[in-house]
Amino acid sequence: MKQPGLVREQVISANVEFYKQIAKKYDNYEACASEEYFQQILEFDIEKMESLLTSHDIQCLDCGGGSGNLTLKMLKRGWAVTVVDVSSDMLAISRGKVASSGYKADFVNDSIEHFLANSDRVFDVITFSSVLHHLYTPLNVVNDIAARVKVGGFFYSNFDPVLPASRLLTTCFYNLDTILAKMHNDKGDFLPGIGRRLRKFFIARDSAHSRAIASPGDLAEYHARVGLDDVSIERTLEQNGFIVERDRYPSARTKLMQVMNRYLHATLNFKILAQRKLLDGSRMTP
Repeated sequence: MKQPGLVREQVISANVEFYKQIAKKYDNYEACASEEYFQQILEFDIEKMESLLTSHDIQCLDCGGGSGNLTLKMLKRGWAVTVVDVSSDMLAISRGKVASSGYKADFVNDSIEHFLANSDRVFDVITFSSVLHHLYTPLNVVNDIAARVKVGGFFYSNFDPVLPASRLLTTCFYNLDTILAKMHNDKGDFLPGIGRRLRKFFIARDSAHSRAIASPGDLAEYHARVGLDDVSIERTLEQNGFIVERDRYPSARTKLMQVMNRYLHATLNFKILAQRKLLDGSRMTP
């Protein structure tokens, strides 16, 4: 029988180990942190939130803030940012970027789940960038987070995979895209990466996680292969008093696969921009 608390802690620990391995190469390897197209998406969405926020002292929580990609964009607008991340290695990179840019932020080295359990703070903006699929129960976290967003404030999430329409097509596309990304950006892990994938064929499935586990990444990226139910996330936010904008778009790590995926739609990511309704049930307008 699964023990949810124990399984969740295993996933949290796996994320710590996973990011010890990839922190230094994360920005070059992940398209969401390096591709100009995705940076423009983030800037556009932050500008939209900025136009609808009336507070002059905007308090933000960047959940799983990682190497600081979204944190810096918010700090540049004069927003106060608290960054929570389970990885001390990623936070060290973010701290360096923030300091070298002349900004200040609050950094908390903890899991999002633990932070929420031990803090009752509320924020104008709460963000997740390529984070929800790393959580054991993302829908529970979204439900908990919703209560921490101030009236008129925003929940924002981006760069998480949706449930695949074709599991076979998505798996084949994902594996090929990962191999090409390794060849281009992470040659040192190319052969070891293939070895890990082959090893899974000979490893018994872990009953608690319903998968073969060959490395920390198999637990850390908990929903990367199977995707998330973005419709359920939208409904959860609506039930908590949010007006939700949800969008899906084709995604890939490498430029070649990005071009191919415009037609295949083998892997799709989703983003959600949700504003908590005002007391009269309306939303703010620019």
